[in-house]
Amino acid sequence: MEANPRNLLIVSEVLSNFASLSGLRVNDDKCLFVPISIHESAFSQIASILKCQAKDLPITYLGLPLSIRRPRKIHFQPLISAFQRKLNGWKARFLSLGGRLILVKSVLTALPLHYMQVLKLPPWLLKHLEGIRRRFFWKGKDKCLGGHCLVNWSKCCLPKENGGLGILDLQRQNQALLMKWLWKLKHEPTSVWSSTVQLLYRTTDINDLSICGTSYGLTDILQQGPLFNLSFVHAIGNFPATWKLTPNGIFSSASVYQFISNTGVLSKFHPFLWKMKSPPRVKIFLWLLLQDRLLTQQNLIMRGWPSATSCSNCNGGFIESADHLFLQCQYAISVWSLVQMRFKLPLLDFTLDIGDFWLSLRIPSIKDWDIIWAAASWNIWKARNKRIFSSVDTSPYLLLKEICSCVRSWNDHA
Repeated sequence: MEANPRNLLIVSEVLSNFASLSGLRVNDDKCLFVPISIHESAFSQIASILKCQAKDLPITYLGLPLSIRRPRKIHFQPLISAFQRKLNGWKARFLSLGGRLILVKSVLTALPLHYMQVLKLPPWLLKHLEGIRRRFFWKGKDKCLGGHCLVNWSKCCLPKENGGLGILDLQRQNQALLMKWLWKLKHEPTSVWSSTVQLLYRTTDINDLSICGTSYGLTDILQQGPLFNLSFVHAIGNFPATWKLTPNGIFSSASVYQFISNTGVLSKFHPFLWKMKSPPRVKIFLWLLLQDRLLTQQNLIMRGWPSATSCSNCNGGFIESADHLFLQCQYAISVWSLVQMRFKLPLLDFTLDIGDFWLSLRIPSIKDWDIIWAAASWNIWKARNKRIFSSVDTSPYLLLKEICSCVRSWNDHA
């Protein structure tokens, strides 16, 4: 309201009448007024009429920093603290990668959404929040060296169909959410938002607003205009305007995010990997295996980490690469031979790489091949780790029992 006695008295009287009619009284101790471009000499008069204290901008309003200037770092501290409170309550070291992935996607990614719907988050904050999510996912700790991240975080944030884990990229999600306000300007002229912009700037045209001086918040929203125009179809004749990224022509932030995140390069494993009947931790293991990102001896040497120089399973002088460990090692061949007989599989081609080996037998006549391949690969990896870290040897026959147990269990719980 305007800071003159008449307006202040009217508001005070409205609140008083409301209290007498409803029995709900305003708690003056919890109220404050925010003076904007008002001389301090008028503060005491305003306070006596409204019966509350003054507070300078910025303030927290509906959980967000409200200011006529861009928020500073200190104003985003509540968001950072919310991340830390969540992490402090989780026992990350007891969680598998699958469990951490669920928490990253469902909790840590959701925390900043309230901010991102209204504010364009500064680059330093996006980098900081992405670092928190990355460290929690890979190590479950506050610190995580680059070598601990088996796959580049930008790859993890790609959609699953493009070979990623489907974790939302915060910068792209922020961009998609802000575009909602442009849609309202174009397609919802009677909304409160459009009416307010019309009242302040005498126009809701995106191009006109872009060349006139606006608030920092509206300026950030208008910066999404070029991308918005790529996705928006103007009204033709008497037909209403439509959004061409959705079948029903109605705007959705999800459609924008999908549009700007899609690399155009589809993963040949995506249609089968994430629909497989297996636990989440196994799917992530297979995702790493198919990209050759498991910490085999070959990858450890490439990273400059200490490692043995020959395969521990066969002692044949071969360096332990993914294809050797899972297909070409004598131990692996023995295991696969037993699996072939147990599940009546056709002839196996061990000259293929691990991905083509899996896809080569994905035919309708071989039932449960996806689960068999996943269970065999998972248990070969576990047997390898037991041999290295616990000095426990697992015979191919015993490993076959473990594979069969996994196949039954995963089928039963699918």
